[in-house]
This record gives sequence, C-alpha cells and structure tokens, in this order.
Amino acid sequence: MTNQTTRVLELLKRFNDGKKVCIEALQNDMLWEGKSVKTIRRDLDVIKEVFPNSFELVRGGESGCYKAITKDAFDNFMNKDTLALMVRAFSIVQYNELFDSLEIDSVDKKLIENKINEFKNIYAFKSKPFENKLNNKEIYSTLEKAIYRKRKLTMRYEVKGEERPFEIKPYKILFMNENFYLISEVEGQKFRVKISRISKIKSLIMDSESFYHHAEINRFIGQMQTPLAIYSEGYEEKLIKVMLEVDVSKAEHFKSKKHLASQNIEEEKSNGKLILSFQVTQNMEIEELIKKWIPYIRVIEPMGLKKKIEAKLREYLE
Repeated sequence: MTNQTTRVLELLKRFNDGKKVCIEALQNDMLWEGKSVKTIRRDLDVIKEVFPNSFELVRGGESGCYKAITKDAFDNFMNKDTLALMVRAFSIVQYNELFDSLEIDSVDKKLIENKINEFKNIYAFKSKPFENKLNNKEIYSTLEKAIYRKRKLTMRYEVKGEERPFEIKPYKILFMNENFYLISEVEGQKFRVKISRISKIKSLIMDSESFYHHAEINRFIGQMQTPLAIYSEGYEEKLIKVMLEVDVSKAEHFKSKKHLASQNIEEEKSNGKLILSFQVTQNMEIEELIKKWIPYIRVIEPMGLKKKIEAKLREYLE
C-alpha cells in the first residue's frame, strides 16, 4: 500500500465519521508531516475524482476545511419538526403529481415514498382543499428557467373565463393557502405586481430579453402575508395598521399562533382580552380572519373596516 493510498483511506474514514478535515491541521498530522498544501489537495482530489459529491468546503470559520454530509448529519437534520414539514410537503407534491417530474431514479423514488409514508402513519394534516391538479409540467419548467435566468415571459392567463395575454417579468413561485402562485412584475397595468394562480396559466413563451429585479418588489414578496396583498411603490410607508380586540375565551389562540406574520400583541388587559395589531396592504387581507373569529373578535381601527364588517353582519342577519 502506497503512502498516498494510506492517506486517502484515512481521509475517507474521517469524512465517513463526520469529522471536519482542515488542510492546516493536516500539516501537523503524522501522516501528512512535512507535506505541502499542494500534496494534501492532491489527496483530496483523488477522493473527489471518484466521489465528486462526497464532501464540501465548509463556508465561514476556518479556511480550507471540508466536511462530508454523512448519515449522522442527515439524522440530526431529520428531527420531528422537519419530518412533519417533509410529510406535509410530500403530501402536496403527491397530490399535485409533481413527484413524477423529479429527476430521481425510480427505485430511489419508491424508497423515498415508502419512508415518508411511514411517517404519514404518525402525522396527519387537515387544511383547505388543494387545487385539483397542478398545471402542465412544461409550465413549471418554463417558469423555473425564466425565473432563474431573469428572462421575460409572454403569458396567456385565464381571467373570468377568457384567455388574456400579459408581458411579465417573473420573480418567484409562491405556495400560499394551499395554492401555487406566480409573482411577477408587469408594465402598463393598474398594479405593477401581478399575483397569478399558476393553475390558470394557459401558456408561456420565454423571451430572449432579460431584466433586473427591483429590490423593493423582492422585499414585498418576502413580506407577503396573503394572496390579496397589493404592491405600489413605497408600499412600506402605505401599510394599513389594523387594531383588533380578542375576547378572553379565544386569547390563547392568538398568543400561541400568529395568524398573519405581522400580528403583534399590543396589550393584554386585566380582564384577559388582547389588543392585537396587524400591518396589511389593504383591508381585504384581514377581512377573512375577522369574519372567521366573529363574535370573539372586534375591530377597533381603522373605522372604515369596522363599518364594513358591521354592514356585512347586518346584511347576513336580514
């Protein structure tokens, strides 16, 4: 056995054990004593040549350090919360037939499916209905390429039963409220950001022209709370503050869970009632939440929203 073979086998063992391998530290190791950095890198290259994805450079911290993604690392990642999320995501993928489009060996797909199905015997999720079926896989493929390459698209989209053409700049595919949406920038429209249900996209043609992302639109997408969010330039300064009072009998629900990302407890009264605040782009974003919790929730402000909810209630009671 050559000296290099011994060194390479030792490196493989360390990677397999989940240890971090650092070039500077190896120079002080007996096996690499007196060896140059170039020699150590050649030893690492031997492994990379045979197993290209066996280890990766550790970003940050010490320089020239590498580590493998071992089964132990994967097991540590797969805690109960992650497993619950994976089961949920897998249910979405399975239902919408996206699993078939993954470029994974059929045997591996079956193994993954069997493993996650084991956890589905433990976890159960009940939520709003899914879209019946995701659109053509070619639509998703075109969207992914266009978003990655920042290329403009011509989209034919269903509006009130009719197909209409739109010239768009696609930013992100968003999964929200059990549906997939395309968030894009449009020109010459009432609203500069278009939120489109992907199931209603009939066709896409990718343009050769590229575009640049608008930083504020990226922030808006990151802060979206509902599909009813609307964008206008300087939107952060135009956000509407909504104040709600929650009855003591339902206060715990709002303490333990944020129903919108902007939810904040402004005050907890001595009688147990909560005063909550929300930041929304338009009142419609929060109307569904309010209606869901009536009569345990009351609008304090804005007054226009309060009057609208009261009018709706009178209409229902007539």
